[in-house]
Amino acid sequence: PAHKENSQLDTKLSELLDKKAEQEAIVANLAAFKREYHQLELSLKQAMAQLPDKKEIPSLLENISNLGRESGLDVSLFKPGAQKPKDFYAEVPVDIKLVGSYPNLLTFFHKVGNLPRIVNISDLSINKSKDGLSASSLDTACKATTYKFLEESERPQVGEDGKPVRGQTKKGRRSQTR
Repeated sequence: PAHKENSQLDTKLSELLDKKAEQEAIVANLAAFKREYHQLELSLKQAMAQLPDKKEIPSLLENISNLGRESGLDVSLFKPGAQKPKDFYAEVPVDIKLVGSYPNLLTFFHKVGNLPRIVNISDLSINKSKDGLSASSLDTACKATTYKFLEESERPQVGEDGKPVRGQTKKGRRSQTR
């Protein structure tokens, strides 16, 4: 029995020595870990600055609309669409119709590209203006897509198969609808 107990204590001692070596390695690299942690925090803050939360979305959309007017364009349509939830963010599409000259369009797109937030312009369609006010006037339709951060409670629930789970509450129970 003493031999068995001695063997168990040797195993435990070996495990504790391994754990001690791990802890000593962490202590030796603590300064490096703190620097890395600080750099990761800064990166996270920069990334979060590009993903507004729901309180900032209306002001961002208003800012985009104002950029169109500041660029000398007539904003004939500015229609935010339904947000499309992804993992930790949601896409917020906005249909935009602008009327103005080509240089003014370039100015607008340049200003949108310089916003501190992520805004992608897609589905761009440029046609000669039908209003006949100016020979250089263009009708432009596009979709501006910005992104917002989703709080944990807003994120779509995903099952073990990776597919969205519909009708589930946070704790995984089916929700009751009447």
